[in-house]
Amino acid sequence: MNGISNLNNYSDTVRKMTGLSDQTSLIDDDSKGGKSFSNYLTTALSSVSQNMSNMDQSSASMISGSNSNLGDVMIKMTEAQLSLETAVQIRNKCIDAYNDIKNMQF
Repeated sequence: MNGISNLNNYSDTVRKMTGLSDQTSLIDDDSKGGKSFSNYLTTALSSVSQNMSNMDQSSASMISGSNSNLGDVMIKMTEAQLSLETAVQIRNKCIDAYNDIKNMQF
């Protein structure tokens, strides 16, 4: 049971980081001419970039001595790591799907 709640927490965190908070509203928005897949992908990648930038700034301030809170630095590093790992896994799934489609015979 604890594993399922951890998975749900991770899923909620990924939705918050990518700006995808409610799946049902996304489907309705798409049918009404809302955002396209490329817009969602752009938003997610900019979120990853922002997390990496936050981590760099926080690490630099820790090294320079202007920030002495190691906990904040570690949290920003973990957020950046998780968002980057998620982006890499999504990329891998997209490549696998492309290869599956490419290898289909008609």
